[in-house]
Amino acid sequence: MQFRYPLLKKWTAQEHERLKALAEAGRRPDEIALELDRSEAAVRARAWQHGIGLRLVTQKRGKQ
Repeated sequence: MQFRYPLLKKWTAQEHERLKALAEAGRRPDEIALELDRSEAAVRARAWQHGIGLRLVTQKRGKQ
């Protein structure tokens, strides 16, 4: 049987713990995604699935 989603990258225990630590430190989901080499959607989905609170970001701030 062929795997249905070949592009999914499994989360390691270390990545999961790093996600929790970064979220607790108040890092934004986009920053966490860059650090973990994941998409922001993947970070948000993992956090939601495991009840990890993420900092709410409605819009990225640019130079003013």
